[in-house]
Amino acid sequence: MKISRTVATAVLAGALALSPAVAFAYGAEDYTNTGTASDTTPAVGESFTITVTGPANTAVVLTVTSNPTSLPDSAISIAGTRSLTKNTDAAGTAVFTVTLTQPGSYTAVVTDGVSGEVLSTQTFSVAATGPGASASAGGQLSATGSNALPIALGAGALLLAGAGGVVYAKKRRQAVKTV
Repeated sequence: MKISRTVATAVLAGALALSPAVAFAYGAEDYTNTGTASDTTPAVGESFTITVTGPANTAVVLTVTSNPTSLPDSAISIAGTRSLTKNTDAAGTAVFTVTLTQPGSYTAVVTDGVSGEVLSTQTFSVAATGPGASASAGGQLSATGSNALPIALGAGALLLAGAGGVVYAKKRRQAVKTV
């Protein structure tokens, strides 16, 4: 009886120890490719697709980041978002449609929604020409900064009004003292 209890305990302990291995067995090696992009040098405002193929009905996450990071999130559109989780279809395919609205360099990373493993990393270079691009006339840089003249004139007017108020108050006080 002691031996059967010991064997049963050992079998149960072994099953408990190996049970996480089943969960960890699923991962990026189940994907048949690392992802493909229909265009790695799209024009500004031009939509393109990123496709990943793997196990059926599994969540995958696409995240797009810009370089430089000063480009706003609004420059990236993935069906209205910057990061999108989608399930693969019955054939194991997930297709993301992406639109980049400002010139720059972007990185798209597709991760496995279950294990978090990176399945695909794509880099995109968006040139400043094409539909929706705002190229400056004659190759000149666009005007930046502000016109300081209106601000300086407004500050001067406020300074004069304040000085006038001080002079008026001083004269009024002197008039009250003499009466």
